[in-house]
Amino acid sequence: MAKMRSAVLVGPRDIRLEEVERPVVARDTVVVKLESLGICGSNLHWWTGAPVEQGLMRFPLPGGGGHEYAGVVDEVGSDVTRVKAGDRVAVDFFESTSCGDCVQCGAGLFGQCERRRFLGLGGFTEYLMTGEKGLYPIPDGVELGLAAVVEPMACAASGVRRANLRGGETVVVLGAGVLGLCAAGAARALGAGKVIISAKHDAQAALAKRFGADVVVRSREPELVERIKAETGPHGADLVVETVGGHAPTLSQSIEILRSGCTVVVLGLFDEPVPVDTWSAVLKDARLLFSLTYGLRGKRHDFELCLEWMASGRVPAQELVTHVRPLAEIAEAFELAADKSRGVIKVMLNP
Repeated sequence: MAKMRSAVLVGPRDIRLEEVERPVVARDTVVVKLESLGICGSNLHWWTGAPVEQGLMRFPLPGGGGHEYAGVVDEVGSDVTRVKAGDRVAVDFFESTSCGDCVQCGAGLFGQCERRRFLGLGGFTEYLMTGEKGLYPIPDGVELGLAAVVEPMACAASGVRRANLRGGETVVVLGAGVLGLCAAGAARALGAGKVIISAKHDAQAALAKRFGADVVVRSREPELVERIKAETGPHGADLVVETVGGHAPTLSQSIEILRSGCTVVVLGLFDEPVPVDTWSAVLKDARLLFSLTYGLRGKRHDFELCLEWMASGRVPAQELVTHVRPLAEIAEAFELAADKSRGVIKVMLNP
């Protein structure tokens, strides 16, 4: 059997490469030679061991938990009709592993599939075995080695799309990491009239305006909420997108700066339960919308729309990539991705 390299997350801050058998295509499957792998914020969350402490996962984690990937179709099974060998594709992890038949899949919520089918290790690996669902053509103008950045772009865009912007709204994005910058870009692409974003690090602030932000507020300002309110006007923001999570007070801040009757979209992952001023939320008729991931919204899948935005330059998502490392340096790449003081926004791996 042919061999390949694949990662395993052995324990907290301990990710390694091992040699495993390369997947062999079956009649209804596709093998993709991966060329672009992204280190997600959730990967860093798992790498620290937090989900293990919360009882949400176990070590070791085969494949290292990777789910941002793109590449070239290497082999297709005899029953596969949607793609062929040589096609450049971005892979929707959730749709590609979904059953396609349950109630959630029927609603386009592939991330909530009730009968998920895992075909291989996935993740940080050289070859991926998958079904033909969830493979989206990479258009000309999107560099293959960076194409996996469409996955976090689609996560952010999905949350913003669910808020149903009609055009001209004032949108506040809390946090200017990958999700925050992508949310700002999506809001602008969907017609927001004014976009305000908070940024902690210099590299994030420098890139924010390329992603459509009109105003960049530094999150370390002691009067952050008042500063944002001065920009939104007395009524507040029509949409607030929370992308920070962790231990931050951003959920309560989101409600504080929201206009009555409007929506807070929560994209950030919080490490522990956080206090929420429910009185303020109720008095404002606020809608709290928690958004996990991408899917089919109306007639357009988030991947499809975001790849179009990337190809046209409408949302310059590939500019998020500040560092590219070979798969052989995955341990060092995780250390780098976790250290935002080094000007890191997005770290990609190329097998």
